[in-house]
Amino acid sequence: MNISKKNAFASSAITLLLVLTFFAATTPVAKAAGPCGETAYANGQLFCINLTKIITNPSAGLLASSEPLYIAAYFTSSTPTTTIGGFVLPTAQLGGCDITNPSSCGPELVGSSGYKPLCNPCFHGGFLNNFPYHDHVISGAPGSGNDGTAGVMKGPWVLILVAYNPSYTTQPGFTPFKSTADITAGETAGDFLAINPSAANPYEINTGIVVIFGVQPVS
Repeated sequence: MNISKKNAFASSAITLLLVLTFFAATTPVAKAAGPCGETAYANGQLFCINLTKIITNPSAGLLASSEPLYIAAYFTSSTPTTTIGGFVLPTAQLGGCDITNPSSCGPELVGSSGYKPLCNPCFHGGFLNNFPYHDHVISGAPGSGNDGTAGVMKGPWVLILVAYNPSYTTQPGFTPFKSTADITAGETAGDFLAINPSAANPYEINTGIVVIFGVQPVS
């Protein structure tokens, strides 16, 4: 997998901002029946995820064994941008959302496809507020088989941020990537923006934060 685990960023300030209210969404959508914190795609299907643990300073061994949890964000344009800690982030949010004023942000559609992001919007807090419209994509889920999928249904996962290229999401008939393999292929195809230009993989911000959560089918 092209997740560049060894390139996890070392900015403690941003790490703290990322983790303070991770998965404490103010406007969760696409909830499953029963207790469901968030939803995520895995191998083309939708699942419920319930966060149980956040590890901000994982051991090298734990980080190396973690599978990717992507936050795949949507924007209306690749410009303008803002630079934070070396990361180049687009600021053109769906619907003109002002991330400093969440009350200005409501449910939106991606391009002309009619697709609604899983988080539409969600404000997870701190640095993650730069990505209010996004999907969660994980590497496995219950019943996904034995080839590196079912075995990771309880994690650990490492949180990775990616931003769709609007030239891709505005195409007629757009559908989101619903597996980590598809995201990796999309990076190669130019379907994501280079938000981390100095990294070996410029399309990903590897936070170095490991999360543990349960996964269950959406009923």
